[in-house]
Amino acid sequence: MTLEGLRCFCAILDSGSFRAAAVQVHRSQPAVSQQLKSLEAELGHPLIERSTCRPTPVGQLLYARARKILLEVETLSREVLDFAEGGSGELHVGTSDTTALYVLPPHVRRFAERLPGTRLVIVNRSSDAIVDQVRQGDLDIGIVSLPVDQPDIEEHPLFEQRLVLVVPKEHRFAGRNRVELKSLSEEPLLMLERTTRTGALLRDFLQLEDFTPRTLLDSGSFEVIKRYIDAGVGLSFLPESVVTPSDEGLSCVAVRGLPTVMIGAIWRRAAYRSKASKVFLELVSEGSSIK
Repeated sequence: MTLEGLRCFCAILDSGSFRAAAVQVHRSQPAVSQQLKSLEAELGHPLIERSTCRPTPVGQLLYARARKILLEVETLSREVLDFAEGGSGELHVGTSDTTALYVLPPHVRRFAERLPGTRLVIVNRSSDAIVDQVRQGDLDIGIVSLPVDQPDIEEHPLFEQRLVLVVPKEHRFAGRNRVELKSLSEEPLLMLERTTRTGALLRDFLQLEDFTPRTLLDSGSFEVIKRYIDAGVGLSFLPESVVTPSDEGLSCVAVRGLPTVMIGAIWRRAAYRSKASKVFLELVSEGSSIK
């Protein structure tokens, strides 16, 4: 039984196909298939049902143990590398486009000054995708919407995003301190997609308030929505932090009861935390409002 065989076996189950597994482990598809065949021949049992890529009962048992073995090997490798290179190497951080654009730049600059030998790799995905990549060990740290509530994931709150109504500067609501939700019943609204955590939170809030938005369009991008607001297409509920001084044509207005979004850092509970990951989290925590 080899580590390569276990990696290929776990990759098939994690990704759901031989082709995707080959991409994940940087091998050809025939090589991944051969690794699985060799593993099955050695153990004397089929491990994966070929038609569904689901584990057999023996495969399920092996998968649970193999993931722990691979995590231990990866942890040992990172710990030795961290000790030998004194903080050089790579740090993989996953986050949303919004956090990467509006929150991380000053922290990334300070991180580069503190650990100039460490290459920072930032991956932009949705919160749910980031959680999956952290669990699989593809990312060292994720910065996502909380809570995650998974037993193998450690959570550390960083800051809250306040949601506001964003309107064009010439709109009748611009300049007001607050508006009531019911006053928006006839306004065209640009809604965040439910597939985003913020979008889901907003829609759940509106449903509880028995408010049916007059939705003109749905989008998963804050930047797209801001551009359409500036063009006078409609209004939207967005995190206040995404409206910057460069958005001269936009105005933020408070709406009573709008929820806030908690943003936090996550990492695998059992994983080795490198010097680079600790420094990065320390810098981001120092710049947040929640310690």
